[in-house]
Amino acid sequence: MPKNTNRVDLYQAVTDDILSMLEAGTKPWAKPWSGGASIPLRHNGIPYRGINILSLWASAMRQGFASPYWLTFKQALELGGNVKKGSKGTTVVYANKLVIKDEETDDERRIPFLKRYTVFNAEQVEGVEGKYPPPPAIINNPDSRDDELEAMFGRIEADLRHGGSSAFYHIRDDYIQMPAFEAFHTGDDYYATLAHEATHWAGAESRLNRKTLTSTSRADYARDELVAELGAAFLGATIGFKVEEREDHAAYIEHWLAALRNDKRAIFEAAREAQNAADYLLAMMQEGGG
Repeated sequence: MPKNTNRVDLYQAVTDDILSMLEAGTKPWAKPWSGGASIPLRHNGIPYRGINILSLWASAMRQGFASPYWLTFKQALELGGNVKKGSKGTTVVYANKLVIKDEETDDERRIPFLKRYTVFNAEQVEGVEGKYPPPPAIINNPDSRDDELEAMFGRIEADLRHGGSSAFYHIRDDYIQMPAFEAFHTGDDYYATLAHEATHWAGAESRLNRKTLTSTSRADYARDELVAELGAAFLGATIGFKVEEREDHAAYIEHWLAALRNDKRAIFEAAREAQNAADYLLAMMQEGGG
């Protein structure tokens, strides 16, 4: 059963979990899968979103799970399975607002709340192996372009320019600059970098109007780099390219650690903004895609 939970305690617990991995030099969103890239899925195949993706990726990394499927104890029983003895569950959250209506004035108040669930990976459940086979490995030719990914990225309505040795999003002139495809070690490196810059692009004032992108604060700049990293990871896990560790982002780790230590909601906000950007980009990428 879901439990009502103290928001502060829950924010702190999830933040501490992500912090511990970052302090150990591991990013839950960089190469968070084994065998194939996948967004974590509920028992019925519906994808998790936002902060729950990070929590489940982190748990899968620590425990070595390849399956993207997660079930509650009750769901496992309903499917004829049983959680293995000694299995450690993972916390996921459900956020919504309770609408309270004043009977005299008909005014409505919306009170935010969080519910907490404990879920188990399909590999922790006996008797459901036939329902939840492991995902196939995604194998891309690292030396050539991927026609499907090319078509999807080509639907993004951005001014994309190639040349030079740097990848960046130019805020003032609103364009994405990328080195030539051949300059990257693998095709996945190219698509992951493009997804990162596209996540920045999506946050422009004329689109999602993300404050960390348009701010002149160095701390906000680092926060937007975190959003872009998460956005690229969400996109990669959805449409099928691997996101590797990027050396040029190592300098931001201390900024991220400081942000998470000082603000227990920072990783929740970053995950929310990254999910918004991924949704925005996927709506373009999959348009007319079938």
